[in-house]
Amino acid sequence: MFMNTNIAAVNSSRHIYNTNTCLDKTIERLSSGFRINSGADDASGLAIVEKMAMQNQGIATAIQNTQDGSALLKIADGALDNVSKMLVRMEELAVRAANQSLTLSDRDAMKEEVSQLMAHVNSISSNTEYNTIKILNGNMDVRKVLTQNGGTDGSLRILKAPSTVASFDGLDFSLTSAGTAAIATGAAPATTSAIGLVNTISVNGVEINVAASDTTDVVLSKINIQNEKTGVIAVKDTTNTVSLVTGVIDADAENVINIGSGDTAINGSALGYLTIGTAATISLGGATSIWGALGFTATLDNYAMSGTNVEGTLSGIAMTGHGAVLEMENQSSRGYGLQIQAHMFNGANGGYIINNAASIGSAIGYISSSGDGATISLNSSDKMSLHIGANYNQAISYTISSVEASSLGIGASTKFGSLAEIDISTVENANISIKVIQKASRDVADMRADIGAALNRLEYTDKTLQVQKENMTSAESKIRDADISIEMTNFTRQNIMLQAGTAMLAQANSKTQNILSLLK
Repeated sequence: MFMNTNIAAVNSSRHIYNTNTCLDKTIERLSSGFRINSGADDASGLAIVEKMAMQNQGIATAIQNTQDGSALLKIADGALDNVSKMLVRMEELAVRAANQSLTLSDRDAMKEEVSQLMAHVNSISSNTEYNTIKILNGNMDVRKVLTQNGGTDGSLRILKAPSTVASFDGLDFSLTSAGTAAIATGAAPATTSAIGLVNTISVNGVEINVAASDTTDVVLSKINIQNEKTGVIAVKDTTNTVSLVTGVIDADAENVINIGSGDTAINGSALGYLTIGTAATISLGGATSIWGALGFTATLDNYAMSGTNVEGTLSGIAMTGHGAVLEMENQSSRGYGLQIQAHMFNGANGGYIINNAASIGSAIGYISSSGDGATISLNSSDKMSLHIGANYNQAISYTISSVEASSLGIGASTKFGSLAEIDISTVENANISIKVIQKASRDVADMRADIGAALNRLEYTDKTLQVQKENMTSAESKIRDADISIEMTNFTRQNIMLQAGTAMLAQANSKTQNILSLLK
C-alpha cells in the first residue's frame, strides 16, 4: 500500500480521458450528422468524398445546362412550326395561282399574301430569341465560305457542314473528276418511218408498249412518259441517232443557260436535269427488233451503262463521291463530315439535257468539270455548345440553320434560286414556285427533325444525369455521413463508461484513506 502514488487513480483517470475523447467525437458526429468532420477522421475517405462533392455539384449544373438547351430548342421548334404552317399556306396559294381561271386582281391579292407571309418568315428568322440570343438567323450555324477559283462560278456549293466539323481557313478543294450520267447511244440512226412492229420494250425493268404505227419520236415520247419510274430520258440528235441518258424530266430546266457553248440566253429546248453517279444505270430489254429500229443494233447487254460519281480532294485528302455530292469521310481531315455539291446551276441540281442537238455530246450540259477548284473556310465557333458533364470537354454541339426565305428551297429550281425569289404572277411561274415551296417545306422539316433528335438526346441526357447525381450522392453519403444508430450506441456505451470511470476514480481516491488506520 503506497501513499505518494495512487496507480489506481491514475489508471482510472486515463480511461476517463480516453472515454471522454471518444464521447466528444461521437457527440460531434451526432451533432453534424457527418462521420468525417476533419481529415483526421478518415484521410482517404475525405479525399474521395471531396472529389465526389465537386462532381456532384458539376452534375447538378450540367442538368441545368441540359434543361436550358432543351428550352432553347423548344423555342426554335415552336417558331419553325409556324414557318411550316405558312409554307403550307404559300403552297396553297401557288397551287391556286397555277390555275388559269384567275383574274389579274385575283393574282395581285394572292401575291400580296405571299409577300406578307414571306416577310413574316424573315421576321421569325430575325427575331426568334432565347435569353436575347438570336437562334434562327444563322448565328448558331457553321459559317461557310466557298470561293470558287476554277470552272463555272456557282457550280460548286457547300451542301452541309455538320456540327462535328472543325473550324478551318482556306483549305483547297479540287474536283478531280466531274462524274457522269449513264448514257446509251444507238450504233446507227433510227428509222425515219413507222416502227412497223407491235411488241414490248423495257427500260430499267419498266415495260413500254410499241404500236406498229409508232414513229421514232412517238416511241421516245413513250419512254419519256415513264421517266419517273425509269430515271431515263430519251433524246435524238440532228442525225436521227437516239440516246438514252439518266436524268429527270423537268420543264424548269428550260431556264438553264447553255453555258457549254458560251450562250447567255435561256435554253428553251432543255428537257430536264442529269442524274449523275454510279447509282444512275441503264438496262434495256424486250424486243430487239424494235430496239434495232431505234438504232440499238448490237446485243442489248452492250448498252447496259452506269454513270460515275464525282471525285475530289480537300487539302489533298480524298473525299468520297455519292453521285454529284462529295463528302469528307476521312476523320483525319479538319473538314470531316463536310459535303460539297457539284453540278449546281442557279440553285438547281445537276447538268441538263436538250433534244435535237448536233450530237449527244452537245446535248448534255455538265455544269462542273474536272479541274474545278475552290477555297473553303469554315468557322464553327458559333455553334450551340452545351456542357452536359462535370468534367473537361464533356460537351455536345448543335447547329441551327437560318430559316430566312433566301436560305430555304435552294436547289429546287433553275429559275428561282430560293423561296425568296418565287413568283405566282403567271401560271408558269406559279407552277415552278410550287416545287420551290415544297423544297423549302422539306428544308424546314429537316431542321425540325434535327431539333427533335437533339431534344430527345437532351431528354435522355437529363435522365442519365439525374440518375448519375442520385447515385453519386448515395456513394458520397455512404462515406461521409454518420450512421446515427451506430453513433447512438457508441454514445450510450461511452456515457455509461464515463460514469463508471468517474465512480471508480472516486473509489481509487478514497482507497488511500485506509493508510490512516495503520498510523493510529
